[in-house]
Amino acid sequence: MKTLLHLHKEKIITWTLLFTIVFSFVSYIYLVNRTVLNVVAREEVETVLSTLGTKVSELEFKYISLKNVVTMQYAYDRGFTKIDEGRDVYFAVRSGSRDLSVNTTQ
Repeated sequence: MKTLLHLHKEKIITWTLLFTIVFSFVSYIYLVNRTVLNVVAREEVETVLSTLGTKVSELEFKYISLKNVVTMQYAYDRGFTKIDEGRDVYFAVRSGSRDLSVNTTQ
């Protein structure tokens, strides 16, 4: 009876070790695969960021170039006029939050 119980324990230990080894191997393969995929994705994101950074730099340069073109003389040539300091100046203003919500007080 002891030998049968001893054999049964050895079988359980053997299967447990075998399962642990197989599980560890599968986990290792999965984690290495995920690591490689993450590295590839990171490189792609870095490439996109580099491209976008270049585009932003170009747009900033274009903005600064166009901003330097706008002068008082350029504005006068386009029909803008200087207002008198003593005149009342009025601005068009949109009403704030009432236009963004349903008015239920009526």
